[in-house]
Amino acid sequence: MCGDGHSFDVARQGYVNLLIAGQRRSRQPGDSKEMIQARRRFLASGRYDRLSDVLARVCARAALAAQARTGRVVTLLDVGCGEGHHTRRVARELDQAEVEAVVAGIDVAKPAVAAAAQAHPAGSYAVATAADLPVAEQGIDVLLDVFGPVVPAELARVVHPGGTAVIAHPGDEHLMALRRLVYDDPRPHDVKDPLREAGMWFAPAGSDRVTFPVVIDEDLFAMTPYRWHAPPDMAERLAAADRRATADIVVTSYHRR
Repeated sequence: MCGDGHSFDVARQGYVNLLIAGQRRSRQPGDSKEMIQARRRFLASGRYDRLSDVLARVCARAALAAQARTGRVVTLLDVGCGEGHHTRRVARELDQAEVEAVVAGIDVAKPAVAAAAQAHPAGSYAVATAADLPVAEQGIDVLLDVFGPVVPAELARVVHPGGTAVIAHPGDEHLMALRRLVYDDPRPHDVKDPLREAGMWFAPAGSDRVTFPVVIDEDLFAMTPYRWHAPPDMAERLAAADRRATADIVVTSYHRR
């Protein structure tokens, strides 16, 4: 029960649903079950482990700094956590670094949050929207957002001054080979600083560019937003394609002023 007298049941998988009716754009918001299952299979294969490792290292460094600065338990929130693959990798890194931390994740897709909570009982997971995070003001020391929606004012509300926001977003060549299969005239991603208009709250504190080869398969295609734009003959295009692609991801850290 919260301070306003609202109570929420904990699902058998170990998460709570904090998404109210007015925040839903559809009956089943977020990624579909098919997208979530494809992402679980793809990430379990280890093909994005290089990204997970960088995220874990950057978050652990920020958490160690927060622990040294505050002397208290560190709070880490993964916004748009999906099924929690990166969240779990970060949590393991914090354990190895001997950082005492509360690790939490939110996502708008209930099936994804259910999977995350089942796979990581030590974490705290909720169905919620990035535009209205179920977190007290200045309640987060380290915030992680991987390919998720970025709402600068909401991040500024919840990240503690001196804390860190870690945001992963596509580089200009990210999965360009897949884009060529989907679009007739594909263009590189327009890489922009996710918090470029939030300078009153956040200052850039370092960036890592993560690039590695990846093979396009049905799961990679199905877990991306490109599936919504695929042409009718997408299966034939995949079957005939050279499936070699490049993952190109920028991981930027921001210091909360």
